[in-house]
Amino acid sequence: MYFQSMKRTSYLAQTSFNLVQRLHFFSARSNGPVGFLARALNKVAAKPIARRFGENRTVIATAYGRSLQMPAEHLLPTNLKYFPQYNRPLAQAVAVLAEHNPVGGVAVIDVGANIGDTVAILDQRLPGACWYLCIEPDPDLARLCRSNHIDNPRLQIEHCFIGEQEGLSVRLEDDGRANPSTKVLTSERRDGEGTHGKLRRLDTVAAAFGEERGTIGLIKTDTEGYDFSVLRSGEKLLAKYKPSLYFEWYPRLLHELDQTEWQGFEDLARLGYHHFAFFNELGDFYCKVSHPDRLFLRSLAAVVLRPGPTSYFDVFASTDQSICDRLVELSTSESLS
Repeated sequence: MYFQSMKRTSYLAQTSFNLVQRLHFFSARSNGPVGFLARALNKVAAKPIARRFGENRTVIATAYGRSLQMPAEHLLPTNLKYFPQYNRPLAQAVAVLAEHNPVGGVAVIDVGANIGDTVAILDQRLPGACWYLCIEPDPDLARLCRSNHIDNPRLQIEHCFIGEQEGLSVRLEDDGRANPSTKVLTSERRDGEGTHGKLRRLDTVAAAFGEERGTIGLIKTDTEGYDFSVLRSGEKLLAKYKPSLYFEWYPRLLHELDQTEWQGFEDLARLGYHHFAFFNELGDFYCKVSHPDRLFLRSLAAVVLRPGPTSYFDVFASTDQSICDRLVELSTSESLS
């Protein structure tokens, strides 16, 4: 298991975590001597403290207005300290979908659900408006997701790997940030540590959820470079329900998988997805395009491939231009308010 020896939170783990989070807060929000001291301590002390007392421990942190249990090394609280708008476009996207379908709520499939932070931000923005199918391959993260939302009757959790080649052997690889990635095994031999399993297609895993709800409003993926593979594994769902999509576009990871920047977009275009809005990893709107060609996508990939603060884009995709336009309108108006 990825967190094979992960233990419940302890007083020392929680106290050191809270201290590190306060350093992050003052580093991000304070100027003058207080900010300077916090940034200096943050640089030299935060990681050693976190490793010493938080390794293999869970902690409780407040995010999106609720307490969430998570591995001590999880980056969500830190990201929200520095970038309060982090993940905001996802909530805005579902708000737009709720406007277009005010009856029955929005059915959301979350592939790579982690600790259930997507559920937390959507329930904060739209209380009681969404139904969720959360899919997470790591057993301990799936357990935390279930624990964090134990009182939510609108949530289902599936613990499995999602990908195109159903039955292919895979394992999780630790990235040290409570965000493990799936790696394909070259043989049936279980080499390396981590959770092992076999791929299942999204069409298979989510079919009953779609039938039960009668619709799927959004499919969100966060799978460290495998997002297009996950979406291709759900081609039947995409063809039947035409859900909006929200995925990570990470050209560097795509190149490592011997894929081009544009291949996934061309696959989506064949299913009727022509309208896209791009957001940087901090949650800021970047651009919107319909029918992107290869030159445009190569140019946009160059932005995240060069050294700089942005390494990937979050992408919203829709078959309906009016939905994409409304998301851009909402994103830009809220960013100015």
